[in-house]
Order: sequence, then structure tokens, then C-alpha cells
Amino acid sequence: MIKKTLATVMLCTALSFSSFSFAATLQQNMKTLGKNFKAFNKADNQQDALQALDQMKAAALDAKKVKLKTKDAKAPSSDVLFDQLAAEIDKTRALVKAGQLDKAKAEGKNIAAIKDQGHSIYNKQ
Repeated sequence: MIKKTLATVMLCTALSFSSFSFAATLQQNMKTLGKNFKAFNKADNQQDALQALDQMKAAALDAKKVKLKTKDAKAPSSDVLFDQLAAEIDKTRALVKAGQLDKAKAEGKNIAAIKDQGHSIYNKQ
């Protein structure tokens, strides 16, 4: 009985710790977004650009799980900003897939604008 209980407790503990490792923190997601935004801007081929954009979108969607709060009632919610970011990444990705890497990099400036908007709202508290 004690062995079964101890084994169950150990299993539950191991599973709870493993679930923490799956969800990245907001800070990790922001670092991933920044690192891959730089990689996208340096990319000189379609494959590298798509890989960076895919990593950016995954980080944006994971970051959306964190509900940020602001004192500014008129400011867009963090959900809205992360949705805008994901949509802009999709637009940029479509241009890359169409073989328009230079145009995609120009469109990528909108990604930076959304990022900057979020930082100005949520980092000034």
C-alpha cells in the first residue's frame, strides 16, 4: 500500500514538473520573437525566412496564453495585439511563399510596429 501511494505521488510530481517545461514563459516567447525577427530580416532564402516566421508565430500564439493587464482602459488587450501579430506574420509568410522575400521584409516592418505598440502599452507600468 505504501509503495503504491509513494509511486503515485512520485508519478504525479514528475508529471506536474514536466507540464511546466512545455509552456514557455512570456519572457522566453518575447526572446524567441525578437531572435527570429532578426533571423527573418537577415534571411536570404525562402526556407530560412519561413522557418523564422514559423517560430515567431508559435511564440506569439504561446505568449497569448498570458493575459496582460494595463491601467489604460482604451488600450487594446494583449489578446488583440497577439492576434494582430499572428495575422501580420501570416501576411508576411504568404509573401515569402510567393517568392517575394524583399516585399515580405518590407511588410515585416508592420510586425515590428505591433511589437513596439505592445511594449509601449505593457512595459510602462
